[in-house]
Amino acid sequence: MAKPAPARSSPKHRSTAAQKAKSKPAPKAKPLTARNCDRHVLYQRSVQAPETDARFYSRWFTKYTGRPLRLLREDFCGTAVLATHFVKLHPENRAIGVDLHWPTLAWGRIHNVRPLLNQEQQSRLTLLQKNVLDVRRPLADAILALNFSYSVFKQRRQLAAYIKNCFRSLKPGGILFLDAWGGPDVLQHKTDKTRHKGFTYEWEQRRFDPISHDIECAIHFSFPDGSRLRDAFVYEWRLWTLAELRELFVEAGFVDVHVLWEGTDRASGGGNGVFRRKEVGDMDEAWISIVVGKKPG
Repeated sequence: MAKPAPARSSPKHRSTAAQKAKSKPAPKAKPLTARNCDRHVLYQRSVQAPETDARFYSRWFTKYTGRPLRLLREDFCGTAVLATHFVKLHPENRAIGVDLHWPTLAWGRIHNVRPLLNQEQQSRLTLLQKNVLDVRRPLADAILALNFSYSVFKQRRQLAAYIKNCFRSLKPGGILFLDAWGGPDVLQHKTDKTRHKGFTYEWEQRRFDPISHDIECAIHFSFPDGSRLRDAFVYEWRLWTLAELRELFVEAGFVDVHVLWEGTDRASGGGNGVFRRKEVGDMDEAWISIVVGKKPG
């Protein structure tokens, strides 16, 4: 049940002290520095767009299957901000977030779940500290593995086991979404910087091995005072190709396996956030796409 809104007092009953307190300007937020920042907050502001993503996957699922997306499982959910926003979309929506790292899940409960969801909405969100390979129930309408998080599986047999487990964890007609990235630019040793209000987001591509396709990347944050939060997040992944991912989907039993390709913004040369089904990709320097597979039924 939703919590009732607090009662509003009539202005004529407020004390003079309260009136004076209200008239005082709100204290300015302290400038962000490496000492006082919260890396999860900065990550969410830099990398994620949970409201947009929750709506995108809900709309796409309905358009593709002809039925609403009501039970979503977010694997490698981290702070569970996407699952939280999905629950808010509709009173019948339920979400399951799965992640191994308890401190990150706990942070998400405190900073995302409790502030954004009322008591009734919280009852429709389940966060599990478990290995994604061990979770199968309840069967979901859709499973998301985003931000390339499945790339922690570096061996083909490991990723195959994960995708097969997703297949078993879906209802008949359910959908698995995995995002992917690539292009010649991804293979370069470089650091891209993006300015945000109060800080700069840095994405460093440290190392790429063309034999194993092992790739190491890191996220840093720098601040106007000259301080820098180095290695806020470090990733040691395998860079999987779209061909490999599609083959693994088919081997697991998925049908109509295809790729949603992000278009290019003509002004910036970057992605425009619009994904369309394509059979042949573009020769972009860097690209992001989504691999989609449907469980028969």
